Amino acid sequence: MLDQYHTEERTLSGHDTSNPNCLLALAQYHLTRRRDVGDSTLTALSKRSCSESNGVDDRDGKSSFHRALLVPEIVRLIFGFVQAWDEENPAGECIGFITQTEGKRSLAYLARTCHFFHEPAIDALWMNLESIDPLIKLLPRRMWEKNRYPLLVRKFMRKKHWDIFRKYASRVKTLRGPSYGLSTATQHTVMAAIASYPKATRPLFPQLTEIIWREIRMFHRSEPCVSLLKYFMGPSVTQITLKLHCWPYHIPSEMNVLAEMSNLCPNIVSFTAQFPPSSHNDPCEEVGEIVSNWRKLRALHSCALPQSVMDQLISQNTLESLAIELNNSIYPPFIGRLPESLHTFSLGGSSAMMCTRYLKNVRVSPTSLTLRIGADDSSIEDVADLFRILPDHFSHTTVQTFTPELTSSYWMSRSTDTFRLDLAVLRPILVFTSLRTVDLSFFSTAGLDDDACTLMAQSWSALESLALGTVDILMERPVATVRGLIAFLVRCPCLTNLAMVFDGTRCIPEVSDIPSGAVNTRMERIDVAHSPLTDVNAMATCLGTLMPCLKKVDVVQLGREDDGESGGRWEEVQKMLSCSLRSQGINTD
Repeated sequence: MLDQYHTEERTLSGHDTSNPNCLLALAQYHLTRRRDVGDSTLTALSKRSCSESNGVDDRDGKSSFHRALLVPEIVRLIFGFVQAWDEENPAGECIGFITQTEGKRSLAYLARTCHFFHEPAIDALWMNLESIDPLIKLLPRRMWEKNRYPLLVRKFMRKKHWDIFRKYASRVKTLRGPSYGLSTATQHTVMAAIASYPKATRPLFPQLTEIIWREIRMFHRSEPCVSLLKYFMGPSVTQITLKLHCWPYHIPSEMNVLAEMSNLCPNIVSFTAQFPPSSHNDPCEEVGEIVSNWRKLRALHSCALPQSVMDQLISQNTLESLAIELNNSIYPPFIGRLPESLHTFSLGGSSAMMCTRYLKNVRVSPTSLTLRIGADDSSIEDVADLFRILPDHFSHTTVQTFTPELTSSYWMSRSTDTFRLDLAVLRPILVFTSLRTVDLSFFSTAGLDDDACTLMAQSWSALESLALGTVDILMERPVATVRGLIAFLVRCPCLTNLAMVFDGTRCIPEVSDIPSGAVNTRMERIDVAHSPLTDVNAMATCLGTLMPCLKKVDVVQLGREDDGESGGRWEEVQKMLSCSLRSQGINTD
């Protein structure tokens, strides 16, 4: 039985382990086999475990699995890919506010596979916590269950409880909180009980490097939970994100924790503090006092800060990313030039006019520029005024990414309205000749015809990514045709990502009329959103000629009666393109 076990084990371990599903199968196989064998066999196997014999079978001198897996660095690297699998494939089953995903299940199986895998798998499994629920629920149920008496927790805190908590808490590097499944009182009581244990020291998570804290604010419930942060903040923390939705309703004890943040976490390099839009109590002074004590800050996302704080940040010359949110009409202005070290600049306001006022005295030369415009309190004229002042305050040759977004003026969400762009509104942006990425997806492009697209393509010849009108919430019918798309392909040879709404019902050129310079072999995917379409064959032939490597056509299903079948027609175009590629031996997966 042992020979059969090791033979099958070596065969399975020879599979490609770059896919977490294969590692999951390997782990499940180990578990199944070790459960199926008898007690004596299991004892024999455990004697030759990885931790005791480095995974080598003493009888024949051969490795029980691939020798590369005997290198701890390689094992941790593989498990890191398993953990990252969840970030690329976030779908999972939500159980008790914790998402059960393939990556987590794989790591749990791998931790039970052998002694050699146990520690690195547990490290990866507990590295990023979505909530403090898993740690709290490692403790006895009487400490956190609703029908118990949380005030008695201190009396029952024993060494074994502390040892269990410390075993896993010492592995956590990223923490999201607070708990949504436990009451605030229970969380405070349990954390206080743990911190009061004689051997406990703060912070309770000694390896923690990142904190993401989001307050709960609903009509029937308001739980800041900010004071819990005192148990987690420490010198190892370098990144903090606070979503303070309950501002300005924090009690003094919570404000004291915020005030001590810079002292408890002196090595912060990235800080984010988000507040409700249109907050009647501007937090600039409180945030300014926190930020002014950090000397290594590289990324900052907060409300507008006082002039003295901004001057200090500029003098440090460490800031690489800056995002300013103008939460209300009363905010401290800034006058001056932002540091040359700044690569990413973002400005958001409840209206376009508010953003315009803030920028009037600012000079900056970033490579990336993002504007978040509150659409409810804005008009297209306000947006045009904002675009008009940009060339006077930003370097024409430095900006490479331009992204104006439309948000709600009163809520932290996307706008339910849009604005129709035309060439007059966009003309000031054409002076930024080094643009590589332009995202105008939130706007309606019903005012941009083929000539406007041609002029844009001539001005932005270095474009690599373009989005036009694909997230237009009103789904207005576009004016530009396939000829506008061809203009970008001809004049932007580096274009690799294209999302554009155009009228596919007219002006589809014949193959003989397509200029040779329009062929783009970089493009494998295109987003046409709500573009109308009638002639499937002509469009498939045209796109296949323009983009020979095109594999995917993304489309939005329309709700209008006049174009109700366009989504299905685009699917037919997709099938025809896929068939053409497969006939050439090209994989379309």
